[in-house]
Amino acid sequence: MAKLLIVDPLDISLKAKDGSVEWSSRSCFEKCLRDEKGLICEYTTASDSELCRLALASDGVILGGSEASAWEDSAFNDHLLDLIAICRINEIPLLAVCYGAQLLGRALGGHVSRHPHGIELGAPAIRISEKGKQHFLFEGIEGGCIWSVETHSDAVMTLPPDCELLASTEHTPVQAFSFQGLLTGVQFHPEMNGDDLRKLWEAFELSGLVTSVPDSYRETISACECDRIVAVFQNFVERVRAGRRSRIVLEG
Repeated sequence: MAKLLIVDPLDISLKAKDGSVEWSSRSCFEKCLRDEKGLICEYTTASDSELCRLALASDGVILGGSEASAWEDSAFNDHLLDLIAICRINEIPLLAVCYGAQLLGRALGGHVSRHPHGIELGAPAIRISEKGKQHFLFEGIEGGCIWSVETHSDAVMTLPPDCELLASTEHTPVQAFSFQGLLTGVQFHPEMNGDDLRKLWEAFELSGLVTSVPDSYRETISACECDRIVAVFQNFVERVRAGRRSRIVLEG
């Protein structure tokens, strides 16, 4: 049975009046993966000291978003850069989302920084490139264009060497990219829908991560309507399973 490690660096939640968890960044991934049969999902956070050991014991890794900036020099980023290196060296498939994609871009030699045009927020049109249409991540997604949650002020500004550009938006040309079909980054949030974006920003405010939200942001967040792109996770899980089958054959 394939084992998938989901690392949630953001690790943020909303509590109900009775103290139970009403919404969390982790729950977004859980909803996208809950119907996968024959898959063991292990969830952890970026602070887990056993992170790299857990990755080595997994058949695939998902690295989620964070309020941190991937371009900064910090122990937090270094820990997750080690995770990416573990995946690359040991050929463990990696799907990196938002901050995760930025950190992957940095690890692979791309330029990551604050976006000169500021925040990308809402659900803009994401154009899938010709390479993207041939990539496993977008298999079964028709039309050449998707709409998904965006909420980021940093970005991968240049495509890392030896990577394929899979998707773009007008705001962020490097919207999705892949390295050797093994390490894949997406700037958008396929695990979220419009309601998740609203709950995320509510959690940002309640936690103090955001102290002031401009009216224009609130209008964009309130108007955001899009679905989770579950197919992205289904396709990644199938890639993880295929990798596991290949290793079993080789080891057998």
